[in-house]
Amino acid sequence: MTARVLVSARILWGMSAAVVAVLSLLPPDDLPSDLGLSDKLLHVLGYAVLGALGVLSGARWSWALLAVVGYGFALEGAQGLLGYRSFEWADLVADAAGAVVGVLVASRVMREVQQSRDARRQSQKRQERRERRERARNPNKDKAMNPVKAGAKRGAPTWQQVAKRQGSKCWLCGTRTYADDHRRDASGTDHLGKCFPCVDYVVALESGGTYAESNLRLAHRHCASARRANPALTTFGRPPRTYT
Repeated sequence: MTARVLVSARILWGMSAAVVAVLSLLPPDDLPSDLGLSDKLLHVLGYAVLGALGVLSGARWSWALLAVVGYGFALEGAQGLLGYRSFEWADLVADAAGAVVGVLVASRVMREVQQSRDARRQSQKRQERRERRERARNPNKDKAMNPVKAGAKRGAPTWQQVAKRQGSKCWLCGTRTYADDHRRDASGTDHLGKCFPCVDYVVALESGGTYAESNLRLAHRHCASARRANPALTTFGRPPRTYT
């Protein structure tokens, strides 16, 4: 139960207790007599409300019942000290009966609410476990609804990953790329040729492009450089191989 509901129930509990005290201690001639209900039924209804609000206020049912019955006993004792009211065991029995009814009804409601809440939590936990198992089975599976976020999580792709999805042809000139168009010198440094494949971005990263698959293309190093140097270029010729 939320804190707002608890505070509201406690406020109503205090207000109801004050109303019951006023009605119990007023002279009989000052009480309304046209309600059409017996005195004992009014006692049952009033203390049923007090018992229910006691449980809804967060108190255990046993403490709520004891508090309400004790409150009724105190009010009956106060009536016995007044000259115009008297202590009646029948009224105290009616108070206790109403408190029992209110506590039982409120406890039942609280139990149903708690069971419903527990069922929702269990369902949510089962769903989270299923999602974790699904992610464990498919760790590299992208979320179709958010490819940009999935691409950013993977980071910068390699040309091999792009070629695996799109083939080995350059998307600019339409001819094949050559992964063997490179040379390693005596110091172990690789020199890449013009036909060596690379990852080209439809929208450059510095212009807001992302690592999403829709923004990745395979291209010759020569074609990608020519496109970056002249973004308005629309035709690309097949570059010669640098190393044979």
